[in-house]
Amino acid sequence: MIEVAIVGGGPAGSYCAYCLAENDVHAVIFDHTHPREKPCGGLVTPLAQKLLPFLKKIPIEHCERNKIYFISPYGKRICLSYGKSKLLCFSRLKLDQYLINMAVNKNAQLINEKVEAVERKGGLWKVKTTRKSYTAKTMIGADGVSSLVRRSTIGPLSRRNKGFCYGYFVRGLEKEDMTIKFLFHKMGYIWVFPRAEHTSVGIGCPDISRSHGLKMELDTFIEQHYPYAEEISRWAALIPSVKTNKTFRIPLAGPNWILIGDAAGHVNPIVGEGILYALLDGELAAQAVVDDSPQLFNKLWKETFGWKLFTDVKLMKWIYKKPVLELYCEYLKFSSFIRPAFSVLA
Repeated sequence: MIEVAIVGGGPAGSYCAYCLAENDVHAVIFDHTHPREKPCGGLVTPLAQKLLPFLKKIPIEHCERNKIYFISPYGKRICLSYGKSKLLCFSRLKLDQYLINMAVNKNAQLINEKVEAVERKGGLWKVKTTRKSYTAKTMIGADGVSSLVRRSTIGPLSRRNKGFCYGYFVRGLEKEDMTIKFLFHKMGYIWVFPRAEHTSVGIGCPDISRSHGLKMELDTFIEQHYPYAEEISRWAALIPSVKTNKTFRIPLAGPNWILIGDAAGHVNPIVGEGILYALLDGELAAQAVVDDSPQLFNKLWKETFGWKLFTDVKLMKWIYKKPVLELYCEYLKFSSFIRPAFSVLA
């Protein structure tokens, strides 16, 4: 009998397993794909480092900058400086491997099998993989935007609440500035995030129905600004992009199950940040399980960062209007777009 089954070995699932192990709760992670390089910027902000200090001490290669540049839809370039604080940018392959190792070294277990189905029976969970079936007391879904656990509990995240991103891993830009360029013709932005051994260059749109032409727009941007970039690989992916707070009001935990990270839809709808929320979710879910009250997670995440997501969902449709976005970029000169948000936790 498994005490806690965690489907998904990304940051949310791995850190949850680690936090559970820290409290002598045995967790089993099911994942046949992690660690892997992901279609993600890999950016860890000063805020994330402040709330989760272990991030500052991760002994793997990464890129550091103390400033990031924003380019408005009309082409105005604005520098946001963090002073002595640092923006860290990791390869997701290496970051996710480190987080999995943290969990396993604390006696969590990783089962490298694909989960094909989960089902509640008689107050327990049946986990069916490609190899065998397992029984678990508690289920935690950390299995991404198309979460199987979510489909088996509250139903899938709707198409309306998903975005799309496309991009490349390239070489030759590792000394360039971290840059975010907001799009002119549609909601979304292009990012250039140097890492230690390569650079993530991508484009994201929070509205799938308006994602046509993203590849062409990104390719044009690269040709104009970084013609010397050497492509390593390309990718495309769906991402959570919640458009209505009604979605966030749906309970994300029940008597013996919890949804966290992308499976919970916990990604900043304006700037696309997900790593911070994934790690916080993992910690809060572990707290709820340790307290023998998985449903407590519904309260914990809202008290910790829910108000931020609720606010940004409301602001999203206004901020992405070009004149407002222009002012938003100006605002970034004086206030980090996420650093003040969690001052209540500092």
